[in-house]
Amino acid sequence: MSDLFSAVGSLHSALDYHLERHTVLSSNVAHVDTPGYHPHDLRRVDNVDFSSALSVAMDRTNSAHFQTPNADAAALEGRVFEDLSAGAGNDGNYVSLDREAAKVAANQLRYDVVSAVVSAELSQLRFAATDAKGG
Repeated sequence: MSDLFSAVGSLHSALDYHLERHTVLSSNVAHVDTPGYHPHDLRRVDNVDFSSALSVAMDRTNSAHFQTPNADAAALEGRVFEDLSAGAGNDGNYVSLDREAAKVAANQLRYDVVSAVVSAELSQLRFAATDAKGG
């Protein structure tokens, strides 16, 4: 039964990623006039286990240390980083409104595409669940 929803689960994490990135980028736009502000962005990170990537194993020496997340949660996680590529203005602010607006628009487009795919997947599941009666 879980195989039916596996595609929707990974798409769910993609929607979450784009929503989180939208929040980060919107914060940059809100700080366009804040002196000394450094804009941030969200980068996709594949949580690859060290033991498989580097052929080494990491030991948990303290129970408070993070454990490796499961594969489902690792599909599309993001890591916030400072994006200083636009250069600083006279007030030390690195936010370029044009650049941030373009990032927001591109991210919105990606979110819309994933949302349309999710909608299509769920429609197909509904169609199958109603014995192809369409309602």
